[in-house]
Amino acid sequence: MVKAVKGVVVECDSAVKQIILGLNEKGQFIIEDLDDTHVFVDASCVDQLREDIDQILNENTYKVEDAK
Repeated sequence: MVKAVKGVVVECDSAVKQIILGLNEKGQFIIEDLDDTHVFVDASCVDQLREDIDQILNENTYKVEDAK
């Protein structure tokens, strides 16, 4: 019997893919790891995944503060 799973193919660079793999340990949303730049994930987790990645990338971004 064939089982169909609704998902989304995420294309990203290898650094973001490592972040996604790390987040997957908490939530188990990856259906299939396709290659170095593509991951097939559960469609219901895409919005939360996008928010988590944005938050992690913002935390790791250098910010210049105004010197007044």
